[in-house]
Amino acid sequence: MTHSRKTKLAALILSAFFCFVMAFSVFFIVAEADHDCTGADCPICAEIAMCVTLLQTTSVAAAITATIQLSRFAVEPALGNYEAKRYLNTLVSLKVLLLN
Repeated sequence: MTHSRKTKLAALILSAFFCFVMAFSVFFIVAEADHDCTGADCPICAEIAMCVTLLQTTSVAAAITATIQLSRFAVEPALGNYEAKRYLNTLVSLKVLLLN
């Protein structure tokens, strides 16, 4: 398996795990929303608070990532072909052999 395929597989597994955790958190909050609370030290309330914190944190991270990507796509056409300008060609990057 090539490096690219391993990276894609790892990204796929990580994103599937992320989606599972997000869905499980939402389902747990919905299922336990009307539980019999035992008071200030209720373990279910603590778990619900952790799930809410997880959802808020990931939503903020997703919003920041989306904002960065949108600003990148908005600015990139004005810069022209940025990817081609970023890398300078050298003899090593072009894999030139100097056998003279």
